[in-house]
Amino acid sequence: MMRSAVFSLLLLVCLLEDSIGETDDLSSSFIQLDISGELKSLKDLVNQQAAVIEELRKENAAQASELSALKKEVDKLKNESADRPKVAFSAGLGPPAEQKGPFSADTNLIYSKVLTNIGGAYNPYTGAFTAPITGVYYIRFTASSYGSTSNNMGLNLYKNGQYLLHLGENGVDGIAKHVSSGITLELAAGDVVYTRLPANYVVWGGTDLRTTFSGFLIFLL
Repeated sequence: MMRSAVFSLLLLVCLLEDSIGETDDLSSSFIQLDISGELKSLKDLVNQQAAVIEELRKENAAQASELSALKKEVDKLKNESADRPKVAFSAGLGPPAEQKGPFSADTNLIYSKVLTNIGGAYNPYTGAFTAPITGVYYIRFTASSYGSTSNNMGLNLYKNGQYLLHLGENGVDGIAKHVSSGITLELAAGDVVYTRLPANYVVWGGTDLRTTFSGFLIFLL
């Protein structure tokens, strides 16, 4: 009886040891599985970050290329602007403050009060602008009459002796008048543009520059 009890006790101890060993093995397996899962998650995260960084690198490279091309275009425009002749003028009928005209024949208007003459293409002694280079120019002019007059007020624009247009207003009411206009012209180097006071017309001159003649180069051809 005693031997049977001892044998049973020994058998129970062995079973418990086996059970504990199996539990330790299971715990070790679970720990290994947890570490493996964490490593896989970290690896996936690193790969995702690497993909994002690569995409950003490509975008930065593309933007750098665009900026480089834009800088080249800006530099090109600066060089073209620097090489392009600068032409601009503005002048008015200066003092004395008095009415010009009426005359019995068409008469060239001479704008003696020069405000701007960049490029020196306007001649204050003849009232004519000579295009220094072939291009498109903007020409603007104004006219006025002041005081009681029954004469019409206005002027004509000419190019190389060819009549281009008329700007004016009837003056029978004797009231001060102001008119202005502008035109875009394609001019070859050496073309001459000027204004003339039509016969029996009047304009007003003086320090207030009511009657003016201006122009500038828009672009080359």
